[in-house]
Amino acid sequence: MNRNVQQLIKLARAYRAAEAAIVSAFFAAPRKRLDHLQWLRAQAFKEYSAIKPIFSALAKLYPEVDRQIDRHQFEELTEKLADETKHARLVMDLLEELTGNKVTFADLLWLPEDRKLAKIRGRYSKSLATLLHGNGAIKTKEIRRQDEELERAAITLTEGGGGALYEVCSRLKKTGVEGKMARVFREILLDEVGHKETGARALAAVVKTKTGFKRAARIIAEVSSQRLRMRNEQFGFPLSEKEVQAVDKRAGQLATDF
Repeated sequence: MNRNVQQLIKLARAYRAAEAAIVSAFFAAPRKRLDHLQWLRAQAFKEYSAIKPIFSALAKLYPEVDRQIDRHQFEELTEKLADETKHARLVMDLLEELTGNKVTFADLLWLPEDRKLAKIRGRYSKSLATLLHGNGAIKTKEIRRQDEELERAAITLTEGGGGALYEVCSRLKKTGVEGKMARVFREILLDEVGHKETGARALAAVVKTKTGFKRAARIIAEVSSQRLRMRNEQFGFPLSEKEVQAVDKRAGQLATDF
């Protein structure tokens, strides 16, 4: 893997640490069972909303496998569908266990900062933003575009914040409500590692010039910066805006250094 891609991975890891700091700040204070419902509803939305657009994309792409669509890319998308379906089921089952009530998609939350994240991703790749957020219709011509490889790879490297939330939650107490969450997110964490590696591999194939490197770094920093706002809102703002700006600045400094 070339030095430029290694630098991009380093940038993404810095933002991963910043995102983990936000989640850790939430769990640092004593929490009651009801305190977890909003962030879990928001997380379940993020998992569930990806199912339909991925399913739709697979149906549209299937006739083009081994023609305009590479079979390896198609396979990765089928694996992502399985993962997102599993993750949505795990988090929604957890919500049902905590509330004692049936949970459906209508009970989940798409929060404002996550909507902003979708718009930022959409500026670089409409198809990938739709796959990740479930907003809008999947268009075949957008999926087949060959001029967004760098943008999609950069966004993919930031997906899930490098597993920051899952990592923090997997290390929670082994008993009580936290124990239930730890078991769920430890299982999700194992799947998300593969997503992160997909982004790194894709970047290695397309970042060939200084211009491409700088563009990828800018996308990673912009998307990841908004991810911090999204995650802070999801957890009820455990950090003040000034504190978020500080962790954002420290992580994003790497992009300036590059």
